[in-house]
Amino acid sequence: MTTKRMAMTWLAGAALTVGCGPVVDGGGGSDDGASSDGSGSATTGVSTLSTSASPSTTDGSPTTASVTTDVTITATATVTTDPTTATVTTDPTTATDTGGGLPNDSMCEFDSECASGHCYVAGPLGGLCGECNTDADCDVGGCTAPNPLAMPPQGSRCNVGEYGGGCMSDDACGDALVCASIIDVPGIIEVATCSECVADADCDAGQLCAPDIAVVQVTGVKRCVAEGSLANGQSCDLQGSGDSSCASGHCALASVMGILDLGVCSQCENDVDCGAGHPCQDASVDLMTGLQPAICL
Repeated sequence: MTTKRMAMTWLAGAALTVGCGPVVDGGGGSDDGASSDGSGSATTGVSTLSTSASPSTTDGSPTTASVTTDVTITATATVTTDPTTATVTTDPTTATDTGGGLPNDSMCEFDSECASGHCYVAGPLGGLCGECNTDADCDVGGCTAPNPLAMPPQGSRCNVGEYGGGCMSDDACGDALVCASIIDVPGIIEVATCSECVADADCDAGQLCAPDIAVVQVTGVKRCVAEGSLANGQSCDLQGSGDSSCASGHCALASVMGILDLGVCSQCENDVDCGAGHPCQDASVDLMTGLQPAICL
């Protein structure tokens, strides 16, 4: 839009300059002989310059000189500035942002920027060009969410419904697998993958459904584990049977910048779980190394 307006302004200025024509006899902006019909068309009047020399006598010998010069200048310029005749189209369905040539894994904001036609945007984490935005964009399987934390960042990929592959519904997963939510931060990112279970009821007797979260890879799965089998540092179901799945009996809270709460099997959950004089250091999440369990100091 700005480029078109600049171009129209430049062209109008150039046309007006031609319309003014050269100044004759020091006209200095005189309006004599100029006419306008109000439609944006202006015509300068015809100007004629004539000069003549009268006879002169030198040393008694008459010499006659006559010089006549007629210069006729006519300049016409037409400039149309009627806004009703100008049309600028800004239909967003026909506009492109950069030309649509960005390869997969490039940063983006709009689908039209990517050669694949898919810009997967994860809220404030930004967008990356990839193979898909939803399962429907893939021939088989589902759409694995991008990993903006990878070095370099990785865009979305289509999968074949394998264990750990991204999904939006059970339909995207292979036989005996279900689509389970692994990471869910509303408005920012949601990661769901083809897993063994969604809840404890999906597992055999004596087993529990526990998450196995790879924080650095921004992915994970839910799988069936034996009660009390998870070591400290492994992820656990914070809202469910996490304590029972941990060998220590403690599934502690680990917060990611206050926007995502994860469970991690730990030595303690609070000071009461430690001996006198030994406080419990909270569990944490390191974006480089992953989950860090809570420990007694």
